Amino acid sequence: MLIGVLIVLALAALGAVQTGQRLIDARQRANEEELLFVGEQYREAIQSYWRASPRGVHSWPVQFDDLIEDRRFPETRRHIRKLFADPMSPQTPWGVVRQGNALIGVYSKASGMPFRQTGFSSLQKGFEDAQTYDAWRFVVSVRTGSSGASRPGISPPPSRGAPPPPFPASPFTPNPSSPLKGAK
Repeated sequence: MLIGVLIVLALAALGAVQTGQRLIDARQRANEEELLFVGEQYREAIQSYWRASPRGVHSWPVQFDDLIEDRRFPETRRHIRKLFADPMSPQTPWGVVRQGNALIGVYSKASGMPFRQTGFSSLQKGFEDAQTYDAWRFVVSVRTGSSGASRPGISPPPSRGAPPPPFPASPFTPNPSSPLKGAK
């Protein structure tokens, strides 16, 4: 009888351990999805800041607060609704990808191997087969050069006085052959 009770207790403990591991794995997968979402929020906010540069002189944010309160305009603009914590390690600050002093991307400093290895968006193709979370770099890509090729994290911030790098034309860009060319 005692042996039967011990066997039942051992099986119950084994089931509890397996259930606990499944819950831990499910939480890690949910955190990975949150990391992909939040990382894209930062990437889009940095790109929005760059695109919204006044008077066509493109500039990059220097710190995260620039994304919350862009003071380059008479009225403050927001490029991200709030500063998100890293879902994989909320007490650890984000890793920052810089080009000079410019903030051009973020990454998680969390250790561990991601469960997700495939099925990423076109902006996240470099994430496939990553061995650690810090390989998931959410870096802004802007079109540079005459070929129009996108090179993540390579395009440097423009220097002062230099013409801005080419970017896809806005639908509001005036057409030089328009009859309204000289109209005021």
